Amino acid sequence: MLYDRVMEKLLTVGELAKMAGVSIRTLRFYDVHGLLKPRSYTAAGYRQYGRDEALRLQQILFYRELGFSLEEVKKLVDDPAVSLLENLRRQSRLLKDREKQLLDLQNTIQKTISSLEGKIEMEINEYYQGLPQEKIDYYRREARRRYGEETVQRSEEMVVKMGKTKMAELQAQGQSIFEELAENIPGGPAQPIAQELISKWQKWLENFARYTDEGLLGLARGYRDDPEFKAFFDKIHPGLAAFIADAAEVYFKKSV
Repeated sequence: MLYDRVMEKLLTVGELAKMAGVSIRTLRFYDVHGLLKPRSYTAAGYRQYGRDEALRLQQILFYRELGFSLEEVKKLVDDPAVSLLENLRRQSRLLKDREKQLLDLQNTIQKTISSLEGKIEMEINEYYQGLPQEKIDYYRREARRRYGEETVQRSEEMVVKMGKTKMAELQAQGQSIFEELAENIPGGPAQPIAQELISKWQKWLENFARYTDEGLLGLARGYRDDPEFKAFFDKIHPGLAAFIADAAEVYFKKSV
């Protein structure tokens, strides 16, 4: 480095935490697990950090932001064959890839909004532009695993036949049902309005496939138990996935 390590002013753990936007507890955790050791300690035992440590923390936080696990981050920043500059260049490439994906997702969202407002028409496959292919494949595999190849194929055929306008209407209906369910979480899953909405959800799903009561209950449980589906519904409202599952348990209790 071009700076003088001897003369540089060292930072306290609190100062570094504030600059980096992390908690003091996080820095202590990184120390304990060997991710970020302090430069030195004061006579009273307080951690002190210099520029090298600040740069290493930058690397850790960038990799975490890019989705790497702590174990992966440690391997990357500890690799003696990779310099700081090489790590920065790698992160720059990854961020450019992320930027492109986010722009693609934003474009897809805007197109979907326009299609729902009746301004443009979209092909079904366009709904997924910008999503990683593995996520799309995951949803399809999970549907086949849960409901069988025949059910999924029938559902896909029904979607193709209904056309873009009908599909947009159904998407809006589904969103409305889920938002109403979210609004009624405080009243509990057994309340009449929640049960009425589960009935509407059941009828809405009949547009896409034919389910038994047991199959619908399994689908609702999947909303809660599958991490991908849970994340989707909990973005609408925290706890929505579990609420739908609980309301469905009450609704189908007599018939399953």
